[in-house]
Amino acid sequence: MGLMSGTSVDGVDACLARFALESGQLRYEILATHSQPMPVDLRDRLLRCMADKQVHLEELCRLNVDVGTLFAETAWDLMQAHGVSASQIDAIGSHGQTLYHWPPGQPGQLGGTLQIGEPALIAEKTGVLTIADFRPRDMAAGGHGAPLVCFADQWLFQHETMGRCIQNIGGIANVTVVPCLVDAQQTHLPVMAFDTGPGNMLMDAAMDHFFSKAYDADGAVAASGQVHAGLLAHLLSHPYLAQSPPKTTGRELFGAPYFQQLLSQFPDILPADWVATLNRFTAASIVDAYERFVFPRYVVQEMVVGGGGSFNPVLLDNLRALFAEQQQAITVKTHAQFGIPDQYKEALAFALLAWANLEGIPNNIPTCTGATHAVVMGKRVS
Repeated sequence: MGLMSGTSVDGVDACLARFALESGQLRYEILATHSQPMPVDLRDRLLRCMADKQVHLEELCRLNVDVGTLFAETAWDLMQAHGVSASQIDAIGSHGQTLYHWPPGQPGQLGGTLQIGEPALIAEKTGVLTIADFRPRDMAAGGHGAPLVCFADQWLFQHETMGRCIQNIGGIANVTVVPCLVDAQQTHLPVMAFDTGPGNMLMDAAMDHFFSKAYDADGAVAASGQVHAGLLAHLLSHPYLAQSPPKTTGRELFGAPYFQQLLSQFPDILPADWVATLNRFTAASIVDAYERFVFPRYVVQEMVVGGGGSFNPVLLDNLRALFAEQQQAITVKTHAQFGIPDQYKEALAFALLAWANLEGIPNNIPTCTGATHAVVMGKRVS
């Protein structure tokens, strides 16, 4: 089982799956899914901690317990709802909730990361071996500890003759470039992955600020607004976009303080225009990343979009329009079209990461994270 809470901090997703290797090919089956909303008070506490970058030690301990309890309850509720016993589950892979991510600087300089959500509480509540805290092992080997979902993207989406970009749009947007098997074998092109920039994070901040809503349901507000050219140009000049992979980002760059800074710089923009512009920016930053770092090396025929952004039709239309402007013949699809529920893709990925840990299979991809070598990530709590 995989448990996931991302940078949107809107809930915990659980995915129970079965994996097996047959003649070197991964076979998988999604058996059950469940989602638990993040309690408003807990979400507020987490976001406040992330924005301030400072927290009292007592509050940090309480958050670790409260998030771990929520993760444990989510796993337990799935088990109860579907009549699954602890003896039927080999392991639970828990991502936890990221509080802070500090990527490495210069070559040879290590970074750090902090995910909370006490795994011992999950193991205690469910009676199932729990594997958590995946990122630090990659970072100890010189990597960014992210993206990690690229491991699942390669196993789930690599095609014999078709190159694919697997684009997650959660709070942060990240891509995994999976070359077709022919290119991978003939030209030794590796899987590549990196964070393209903000996903829903800035749009959500605008919706909360102007409309007291958590997100733009169905892109309705963005559809009612106009893109502000000056704000869009300013956003596209952000230095992160030009930074070469491997690279990762989060609320440290694109969170509440950045949004407040933008508000002070552009005080006269209408609320709906803010949301429309930030929607276009997310799409434009993704296409810009492909133009800079993907298309010069890889032949890509399909983009497979997952995460909350896959439910925003305006965002998907912006992606299609921008690719067309660049004369890139890319078909934009969603994970659901491949039989993977969009909401549960990352939970499925952490179930796969836990399976690999049990099998002793290295579950980072150094060409994606920047690590010096492959490692088996995840700490076990029985």
